[in-house]
Amino acid sequence: MKYFASGKMANVISLVTFLLGSLVALLLFNQGVSTYRSQAASHAQQSMQQFVARYDLALQQTIVRNKKLAHAIQSNPQIDTAQLNQFIQLVYPNPQDVAELFWLKNNSQASPIHFSPMQGLVELETELDTYIRPFIARAEKRNDVVVSPILDPQMTQSTHPLFIIVHPVTARPQNSDFSFIISVHRIASLTQALPNELNRTQYAYVLTDHERHPFAFPDNKMLADLPNVSLEGQDITYVSVPINIHGHKWHLWVYPTSNHFKSIPLIQYIYLGLALLGCLFVSLFLRYGLMQHRALYLRYLQENNNAKQIESDLHQAQSTVKKNNKTTEQTLSSKTQFMTTLSHQIRTPVNGIMGMTDLCLQTELTPKQQDYLRKIHVSAQHLNAVLGDLSDYALLESGQLTLQEHPFSLHEIVDGLYAMLSKEAQDKGLSFNITVPHTVHCDLIGDSRRIKEILLNLCINAIEHTTSGHIHLVINADAEQPSSAETSDYRLRFMISDTGTGFTQDDIVKLFSRSQPLNNHKNISAGLGLAISQALCQLMDGDIAVSSQLGIGSCFTAHINLQLNNLIITAPEQPKLLSKPQRIVVIDDNPISLTMLEHALTSMGASVTAYQFASDALDDLLGGEQPDVILLDWVMPQIGGLAFLTRLQQSENKITSRILILTAYDASSITRMSQHFPVERILGKPCRNEELFHIIEGPAPAPIFTIEENEPRLNNLVVLAAEDNMINQEIICELLEAEGATVIPANDGQHCLDELRRAQHVDIVLMDINMPVMDGLTALKHIRNELAMPDLPVVALTANIFEHDKAHYLQQGMNEHLGKPYDKDKIVECILNLTEHTKR
Repeated sequence: MKYFASGKMANVISLVTFLLGSLVALLLFNQGVSTYRSQAASHAQQSMQQFVARYDLALQQTIVRNKKLAHAIQSNPQIDTAQLNQFIQLVYPNPQDVAELFWLKNNSQASPIHFSPMQGLVELETELDTYIRPFIARAEKRNDVVVSPILDPQMTQSTHPLFIIVHPVTARPQNSDFSFIISVHRIASLTQALPNELNRTQYAYVLTDHERHPFAFPDNKMLADLPNVSLEGQDITYVSVPINIHGHKWHLWVYPTSNHFKSIPLIQYIYLGLALLGCLFVSLFLRYGLMQHRALYLRYLQENNNAKQIESDLHQAQSTVKKNNKTTEQTLSSKTQFMTTLSHQIRTPVNGIMGMTDLCLQTELTPKQQDYLRKIHVSAQHLNAVLGDLSDYALLESGQLTLQEHPFSLHEIVDGLYAMLSKEAQDKGLSFNITVPHTVHCDLIGDSRRIKEILLNLCINAIEHTTSGHIHLVINADAEQPSSAETSDYRLRFMISDTGTGFTQDDIVKLFSRSQPLNNHKNISAGLGLAISQALCQLMDGDIAVSSQLGIGSCFTAHINLQLNNLIITAPEQPKLLSKPQRIVVIDDNPISLTMLEHALTSMGASVTAYQFASDALDDLLGGEQPDVILLDWVMPQIGGLAFLTRLQQSENKITSRILILTAYDASSITRMSQHFPVERILGKPCRNEELFHIIEGPAPAPIFTIEENEPRLNNLVVLAAEDNMINQEIICELLEAEGATVIPANDGQHCLDELRRAQHVDIVLMDINMPVMDGLTALKHIRNELAMPDLPVVALTANIFEHDKAHYLQQGMNEHLGKPYDKDKIVECILNLTEHTKR
């Protein structure tokens, strides 16, 4: 046992056992291989015989088809071009069946008719090729079918060896010319006509014609002489058979492309490997039994070494973790810096576009120009939102993206969407339609920006994949929606259908991937838009489903869950009654809103007449006594707010009622559209009960268009605006001057300090951050320290809008932070708050 334990005898016994077992396994494997080769040789001979038989049949069918076409023409002497083309398609259904076809009519002055799979049926303007004429003459002389030998490409000026069949259409009449059908065939096409189950790619052959011209395949060329093929040492022999082609003796030799059998199946090698592994296992098991006491010692040594290795690996892992943490921090820092720089670089020109558009809209323009500029403004706003999506991407990846819910009008989203995409669809020749049934509740609570982003991405995707037809967006509410609760869930369904190229099932799976290209759209990937849209729908307790058919179109269905904005007016803190009775007409297409407004106004002591349709209210107002107040919804079916005001103004009876608009639609848009009408106030939904009471109770102020729009709000204020971009500087100057402020422009931080030293008085400074010569933060330190102006309000007006940027600027001493693009109302409100001025 001690000798065995040393390992010498154990190794010998183990080796002998393994060698004997391996020898037996190899003998059995060799016997199996011999059986396999014998079966394979028999199968190969049968396959080549089938190949020869089908090749002969394909060659004979070529003669028969030519004869059928000649017979069809002979049976229809007055055949026209369309009928001839139909006959050719029936006789030669596959493009490879014939290379060229000529019909030489019996009228010698008529041009030959030519057919090819690429060009179709045409009248030949030139004479027939010279290599065809001898065979026509031979067919005319014999009054029979003539089959040419295999023609070399140098003779025919073709890329492939050919042979020609000339078939007379009619018997020879006295003193008249023949009519012929001449078909030209590629020799290689005979192989393509064979069925795939013959494994035609596994064979090579040599075909000789009656003039002993040899053609070789798959080389697809003519040979100078028959090849001397030696099959010595090969596993498979060749097959040689004669072929009769209309009385001509041709010959066919078929060879296997591979000189030997296919490799032994993998399963045989697996069996051999398993057998060898079995032998190895037995030998190792014997050795293990002899060496067990030695293995215990070796295990101890191994465990000791493993412990040392684990300790070394642990130290290395700790070092790698520290290095990875440092790399991650650097990557995050670089990503943040990249996002900040990219956002700043793009927001600056976007601010110029939006600002100049706003200024241009304040000039005298035609309605069409105003419409174009508004669409430019809307598109720039969307581009600004896309910049926000760059920062949202990281939040989406980490699951930290949150929704900003607020009251909004669905019609506002629809109008903006149509303004942005209708021109793009029209430029592609597409019809873009949006349908919102009147049963849909349009006053909702949710993240309108994200909803618009979902619809925009889905509609843009439809436009990109559609070349003709239409894109149709249908917005519907799911069935069995609650309709009476003041605050309740409301589930919307968006269906975007198109007549585009459609998607396969594999592509549908990849549509919401952020990088995978589509199978049937090789240069198109689904991109980030659809993936973000799906994630946003899921945040709103919904999802996106896709149905599509290739060549017909697609339908994307998105579901989201929102809240009804049924709280049109808040409950009063204390019940209040109007000092005098007032007649109030309420017009709102939403029955819930109508009921709540009627109840709130009635509790104030008003006499309320409610209308769900503006047309009914118009009939009563124009034909009866005028009320004291008209409370009007803006977006309604049939007749909306703008159409209602237009008809009132055009009526013969002058309307003296106070007009209030209560809507979830964008107030600034309504202000522009209603500036020529005596609208007193525009109230948002929900409206505070106390606010509505004081408006109705108080004296009627001047209409919006005489006070709200035109009165300057920054009179007697001096504003210093530091901005290095000349376009943005011009915008901010004109914006503030239009509000009555005196503006001192500065091109950089140093210029700002110089202007502060020269100016007698400055109320506030609007400071850009990234400027040449001296940046905004450095200029701020000089203002606070060297110029000793600690109380001078300084506002960071910059394209850096991330939260960490805002916190940093406020920490450095800025009084407030405003982002680009400019928001006029926010800038004015900020200036008034910081300068302690109120609107007069």
